[in-house]
Amino acid sequence: MRIGMIAFLLAVAFLQTLPGKAQSLPSGCLIYTAAGQPVTYQGLAQLINRYDVIVFGEYHDNALLHQLEFQLLQAAFGRQPKLAVSLEMFERDVQSRLDDYLAGRSPEEKFLSLARPWPNYRTDYRPLVEFAKANSLPVIAANIPRALAARYARTGELAGLTAEESAYLPQVHLAPPGQYRERFMDYLKGERASAMPVGDDKLENYYKAQCLKDDTMAESIAAFHQRQPDYKIIHYQGDFHSRHRLGVVEKLQLLDPALRIAVITPVYAKDFGNLPKLLAEQGAAGDIVVILQ
Repeated sequence: MRIGMIAFLLAVAFLQTLPGKAQSLPSGCLIYTAAGQPVTYQGLAQLINRYDVIVFGEYHDNALLHQLEFQLLQAAFGRQPKLAVSLEMFERDVQSRLDDYLAGRSPEEKFLSLARPWPNYRTDYRPLVEFAKANSLPVIAANIPRALAARYARTGELAGLTAEESAYLPQVHLAPPGQYRERFMDYLKGERASAMPVGDDKLENYYKAQCLKDDTMAESIAAFHQRQPDYKIIHYQGDFHSRHRLGVVEKLQLLDPALRIAVITPVYAKDFGNLPKLLAEQGAAGDIVVILQ
């Protein structure tokens, strides 16, 4: 067992004994450590004090996870007011527009007309942004501009960019072989193939574009941490970007090996009847596993 995981389990055991107002998890989910220890909502929230970055991997269309994300942000802020929100859902080139909105210099409709919000922004991500705005929390527009990622996936090249476009690229971009690449290729050939087939000649380009997103989000988080080392960060992104502590997480650890990072990973279960087996199969996917029905 890694030293970091031992410390994590000790932290959870300690935090679960602390007094305070009890909070309940949303109906339909359970939270465990990777080693199978149950985590109360209060204990999960207080981990913000023991980690520099919490990476919350989500299924973008799961309303229960979005509810938990918002509850975690509220509870974490109650324990650590120096808190920043980082979002895959906004891109580097709209950071100034996001900052203007958060500071009250721009009305919401103007902000949304310029910031390319995701289709489910109002229901799923607006609560995070509005909470940050109400409490003067920084929000990091962490992702690469989608037009650049799409061009990269299509051509496999980043040549011919304007100076402005180049400024949004990460300084370090790697698309190495290994477990992450294997998992991504399996995903493209399997689950995603039915919805959007990808030709064999484009698979490598898509992987490179995926890594470009990971590198950009990791750099955005690391750069903020370097500027504001006393702030804790909760980063929200799609689960694949952090499952098994790969993707953004491994890129972030390469940029700053000293960062203490906890990864929250969701897992679907048909029922809650055989949790030991489920955790044995899925526990390595994250430091904290949110089991969903």
